[in-house]
Amino acid sequence: MFGIDVSEFQGNISWDRAKKHIGFAILRLGWIGKPGSHYQDAKFQRNYEECKRLGIPIGVYVYCYSADPNAAAAGAEWTLQVLSGKTLELPVFLDMEDPKIGPLGRNTLTQIAVSFCDRIRAGGFASGVYALWFWFNNYLDKEKVKRNNYTWVAHVRSGTDHYKGEHDLWQNSASGRIEGISGNVDTDYLYSSFTGGTAVPAPQPAPVPSGQTYVVQPGDTLSAIALRFNTTVQALAEKNAIADPNLIIVGQELKI
Repeated sequence: MFGIDVSEFQGNISWDRAKKHIGFAILRLGWIGKPGSHYQDAKFQRNYEECKRLGIPIGVYVYCYSADPNAAAAGAEWTLQVLSGKTLELPVFLDMEDPKIGPLGRNTLTQIAVSFCDRIRAGGFASGVYALWFWFNNYLDKEKVKRNNYTWVAHVRSGTDHYKGEHDLWQNSASGRIEGISGNVDTDYLYSSFTGGTAVPAPQPAPVPSGQTYVVQPGDTLSAIALRFNTTVQALAEKNAIADPNLIIVGQELKI
């Protein structure tokens, strides 16, 4: 599925016009740094309200200046406050690319990403990490990040499915042109199945099943259930003899 990611730098987007050309949008919520020094994107609220009005599936991203895991966790708490009462169809992504924090090293940067994402999931939202291809392969422990989170890779190149099966989203260009947006805009391809109008709930404790089973609820996806219970889509599919991981039925009882 083709979509875009946007921030205040795109100005006042005509979402009615843009909707005809996209399947989803990821909105910049803002940036996080030291505890108490966070910034909300000037167009986030408008973009959120317009996408909700038009039924455009959305996720958000938060640019990271935080230099240690505790600061990242505090930034996640602030992010959850901004998202209180809101719903998303895609995850909350931490944007890991700033050169100021690059020298912290692979272990610390991975801890920062995991700390942020753990708190986001505890708050009731799916979590993810956005990073440049070079960062994923040199600055982050990619497999550790992917263990409980979605990943969104940025790498300018042609084509449509270079990272299908390796990452959940691919940002393929920073110079896209979309009707309703003045100037360039980032364009993306979505590969995973957490869209389709399924809203991630507003921050609240994730439900815990009794025993080792879970009953599928309206709006559930197998990928979201796997994240919730710290397992994988493949493991759930195998345990429950699910031939098509994209097809689960409300009321179906799953072995976890």
